[in-house]
Amino acid sequence: MTEPDGTPLNITGLLDAGGTLRLSGAGDAEWRRITEASLEEYRRHHQAQDYPPSTLHVMAAFEGFIAKWAGIWDARTMIDLGCGIGTALPPYVRNIAGSPAYVGLDPLDENPQRDYPFIRGRLEDLAVRPLDKKFDLALFATSLDHFEDARNALALAAKITGGGHAVIWCGLHDSPLIARNDLSVRIADLCRNNRSFPTRTLAFLGLAILTWPRVAWALARRERALAAGRPLDDLHFHYFTEDRLRALLASAGTIHEFVHCPGTNSVFAAVTLSAETE
Repeated sequence: MTEPDGTPLNITGLLDAGGTLRLSGAGDAEWRRITEASLEEYRRHHQAQDYPPSTLHVMAAFEGFIAKWAGIWDARTMIDLGCGIGTALPPYVRNIAGSPAYVGLDPLDENPQRDYPFIRGRLEDLAVRPLDKKFDLALFATSLDHFEDARNALALAAKITGGGHAVIWCGLHDSPLIARNDLSVRIADLCRNNRSFPTRTLAFLGLAILTWPRVAWALARRERALAAGRPLDDLHFHYFTEDRLRALLASAGTIHEFVHCPGTNSVFAAVTLSAETE
């Protein structure tokens, strides 16, 4: 259902009865290009529920991080800002979505009928509407780098939450983290596929001779692109390093926890955000 502009959005009813709220509004051409470019990846993973095991492990860790901070902040409701296109609850909230109560928000007009309360629209359009009830917690699950203005997105998240509380999962682009993530997967596959000492030794030598130079070259290219401000793909507006993400979050509020997910390039952060922008 679509509610007229100026009418308070019935968040209480959405939480109680479920269904879908539709917001009016659309981004500019560049926003639409990048957002729509992600659709095929989302269809493959979100819609088909076909996530790599490594991603599922990070999701499980993130679910525990959400539960920890929801408990600390006594959050009864949460909104997932950029929940994707899947009709089922995202894996990182499936065990905790009853408490706090979950609402997903996504701008893509795909699968509008969900198994959970859903708002089809952009955060920018939600934040300008009066709400009959604010949320207790905002989630950014690998979505912060999809916002054209990430600093403004954090301020808007503060606006729609009662206490400005947010939990963030973000992938970083620091070379050591990317290399560790990439090579750990390759080494695990190598060990899995080569059981004897001679074959593993040969496989490790092949990795050292053929793969490591390619990884070093790819990392150097990434570093040059990041330094020059060039995009690394067609799917994101931002490519955060740890220093840049910490600086962004510190400018937006108070960082309570900032932790690495072991063995990956993912970090989780718990932040109290301010609705003020610099």
